[in-house]
Amino acid sequence: DYNIDNWTWAKTQGVYNMVKDFKARGVPIDCVGFQSHFNSNSPYPSNYRQTLQNFAALGVDVAITELDIQGGSATTYANVVNDCLAVPRCIGITVWGVRDSDSWLGANTSPLLFDSNGNKKAAYNSVLNALNAATPSTSPSPGTSPSPGTSPTPGGGNGTGPIRNVGSGRCLDVPNASTTDGTQVQIWDCNGQTNQTWTYTSAQELRVYGNKCLDAAGTGNGAKVQIYSCWGGDNQKWRLNSDGTIVGVQSNLCLDAVGQGTGNGTQIQLYSCWGGNNQKWTFTQ
Repeated sequence: DYNIDNWTWAKTQGVYNMVKDFKARGVPIDCVGFQSHFNSNSPYPSNYRQTLQNFAALGVDVAITELDIQGGSATTYANVVNDCLAVPRCIGITVWGVRDSDSWLGANTSPLLFDSNGNKKAAYNSVLNALNAATPSTSPSPGTSPSPGTSPTPGGGNGTGPIRNVGSGRCLDVPNASTTDGTQVQIWDCNGQTNQTWTYTSAQELRVYGNKCLDAAGTGNGAKVQIYSCWGGDNQKWRLNSDGTIVGVQSNLCLDAVGQGTGNGTQIQLYSCWGGNNQKWTFTQ
């Protein structure tokens, strides 16, 4: 849709709530497309990435289906590309025309990547540089994926118990039974103590000690997973999937043992889901 780029706009919120309602009622929807035509009256918003992230967190792909920028700012083109690259479910960008002379806005607005003679513009180079600078997802080594039929199933709905990492056999643990906000969680030998006892609530929270939530400190690969006082944010909501993954609602990334580590004290982060046993968990309720 058009004019849903800025997260603070009423139309953006209206479309977001509509998609959220569709997902809640099981209405089929796979992707939300953004017609991003930026100009002086409707400039590129600094919260554009947040908008893409928030829609993706609803469980849909996002795509920039129509992009042009009047004036052809190389910086803005790079920003848009980097915003899409930062959201794992952003599946593509379509620039709305090839040469400026092809644009529906007219060649004088200079909104595209090539001038009217077909020459590459600075915006073209900025897009290419952004794509080349993107860090590819780490490829798992062959043979590390679990064999068919062995994927554990985390419990769905309300339940209380330990959460065991498949790769290590160790439990999701709050170090030293800390109750301090911001403490990064780890895996540790299962011991049945309160710092390893998690409750999955109807609000999709994973609570420990009753009032602390499993919390993502960011939305990108490598973001710290910690405990924090529960407040209802999407960064404290998790999907427990039948394939054994635990996925952040806000980020759409998996709960991941850093570096495929298996030892006591291995820290937990968010990372793109790839099927490794370090991203598989069993929830014993």
